[in-house]
Amino acid sequence: MWPEMTRQAVWRAFALGILLCYPIMAVKWLPFGGGARYLNVLAAPVCLILLWQAPREQIRELLVSALRWGLPFLPFVLAWVIAQFWHAYDPLDLNPLMRLVWCSLLFVGARLVGVSYRHLAIAAGLGATVYCGVALIEVYGLGRERAWGGTYENRFGQYSIWAAVLCFLHVLFVHPKEQSPAMNALLIAAGFLGIVATLLSGSRGALLALCVLIAIALFKSMDWRRGLLAGGAILLAVAAFAFLYAPMASRIELSYQEVLLYFNEAEFAATSIGVRLELFRIAYLTLLDHPVIGPGYTSLKQLYDSHPAFGVPHPYVLEIPGFHNDWAQAVGIGGGLLLTALVVTCAALGVAAGSIFQLAFLGFAFVFSFSEIFFSNKMGLSLLMACWALYAAAEQNRKSGT
Repeated sequence: MWPEMTRQAVWRAFALGILLCYPIMAVKWLPFGGGARYLNVLAAPVCLILLWQAPREQIRELLVSALRWGLPFLPFVLAWVIAQFWHAYDPLDLNPLMRLVWCSLLFVGARLVGVSYRHLAIAAGLGATVYCGVALIEVYGLGRERAWGGTYENRFGQYSIWAAVLCFLHVLFVHPKEQSPAMNALLIAAGFLGIVATLLSGSRGALLALCVLIAIALFKSMDWRRGLLAGGAILLAVAAFAFLYAPMASRIELSYQEVLLYFNEAEFAATSIGVRLELFRIAYLTLLDHPVIGPGYTSLKQLYDSHPAFGVPHPYVLEIPGFHNDWAQAVGIGGGLLLTALVVTCAALGVAAGSIFQLAFLGFAFVFSFSEIFFSNKMGLSLLMACWALYAAAEQNRKSGT
């Protein structure tokens, strides 16, 4: 039999590994991947065991800190629940509420196992590398036009760029004493691999996360010249790859053409960006008709059928499962109430951001929310809340010396 201390060390190492494997959510080919099962199947049970093993005098302090951690998300979560009850959705969808519960447990578990920025840097580097490997296999091995991780191209691109930017942020903003030059070099390499995975996904909206990185590098770096150099190098590398990789180059050029087509053509053109702009128009008209609690949205077809003034929908629009952006989706589900709650949550997260990483998370989620459903999506919200919990725990652990 192993000594008690050895068993405890092995258990904590196992628990730490489980809590840090959040990148599997974007890759269906990995066990428990392809969705947010990481939270309710893996992380939450482990965190419950950790909480049960914690000293009784420590449990109250942990639960209070978890409550404080979740406060910024409450406006959006509570408004969502109110809208769901009001419109009597069947089955009642409490996904944001459950995300908050699971990630509150994740925060407690991360505090108990002593998650550090070094651990998180390794997780981000491994995640970015895995995404690149999956993307290369899918595009060049399986012949797919765009990498998708078995889930969805744009979501895979968001997870890839999220992990990639985290690698760069760890190099730029974590104290040199906490990371060796060799580790920084590996993180930079992993970051560029994550960018390659994003480019292979063909997701144009995901690339907006680089704007967040460059803005942070310029305005938050202790040495503005270092920040300018880092931002310029990243932008140059991405631009070079994007224009040398023909599929991505054509998709970037297509963005400009689709915007012009939507505003200059008399009839609606069912392009990728054209559809998104059309859905913003429908959301605006919906808000005028249902300013408080929304129309009880279930599908775009139902919305068009019940509102003839919206016009005749293009068949392609009716195939879309949602509004394709959080702000319009909020109007459809909960009207002005949910839209206001989403704005308040974003503002509260900005105020509560205790580290440069959390500020970056908010920036990522904000830019993604205009091109995709992110806050209102299981995988999107799970990524935001899980990373917010892990990095908040790492910051508290650093302050407390654990």
